[in-house]
Amino acid sequence: MVRPTMHRSTSMQSRLFATLVAATLAMAPLHVVHAAPTVEELYTQGQEKFDAGEYGDAGDLWAQAVRQLPEDKSNSATRQTIMNLALDAYLRAYRNDEDRSHIDDAKALLDEYEASLQGTGVELSTEIASEKGKIEDILAELAAKDAAATETETETETETETETEVEDDPLPVGDDRPGRGLVIGGAVMLGVGGAGIGLLLVGALGGLRAQTDFNAAEDGSTEKEDARKKGKTMNALAITGGVVAPLFIGAGVALLVIGLRKNKQARSSVMMLPEAGPSYVGFGLSGKF
Repeated sequence: MVRPTMHRSTSMQSRLFATLVAATLAMAPLHVVHAAPTVEELYTQGQEKFDAGEYGDAGDLWAQAVRQLPEDKSNSATRQTIMNLALDAYLRAYRNDEDRSHIDDAKALLDEYEASLQGTGVELSTEIASEKGKIEDILAELAAKDAAATETETETETETETETEVEDDPLPVGDDRPGRGLVIGGAVMLGVGGAGIGLLLVGALGGLRAQTDFNAAEDGSTEKEDARKKGKTMNALAITGGVVAPLFIGAGVALLVIGLRKNKQARSSVMMLPEAGPSYVGFGLSGKF
């Protein structure tokens, strides 16, 4: 009678202990340790993002994989492959939205990667070097745009300050004529057109002389060859003058007329007179403007 009682008592104690343990475990805080993703997982996740067109996220995941792999002989080829994928993803992301952060992330990854290669004897692969060149070109373009924007802002500020000074200081009498610049520009262009006429005349006369010398020289002689070269030079001068003269004279006259119309204070007694000298032929202006 005693033994069955002891057996039942032990069995009950065991069940009670198990219940207490289960209750303790149920009430105890649960601590779950999340293991960092492996290189293989990062590569797969990056490929999924890339296939979905989320290039920036793909570049970030592949960059993590590169940073997680130490540089040694067994990992070098794998790191190069994933590194190239990451840079390509960052470049694609930048081309899509022109967000500079993608290029900055790519440059930071490149700097870290090159630093990890120091002392290993491993050089950048051709593919990575090519991607590096693209990234540096983009950074140079961005730097140039920033510099241009800064210069434009500076010029705008300078112009504003100048306009303020001009408003504060009245112009001297005689310098406020609105057509003065156009008149001066027209006069300069007329002078260039006159020089073109001079080239035309010099070329034409020189060409005639060269033709005379060419006809008078013996065939095959040095004089005949010199006359032929001189004739080509003179023809070129004549053609140049013939092209330049009408263009500049026409433009000069147009500017002159517009300037005189705008200049209400200028007199209309402006005359264009031909001028000539031992080494030039041209036009001069006589009048007030």
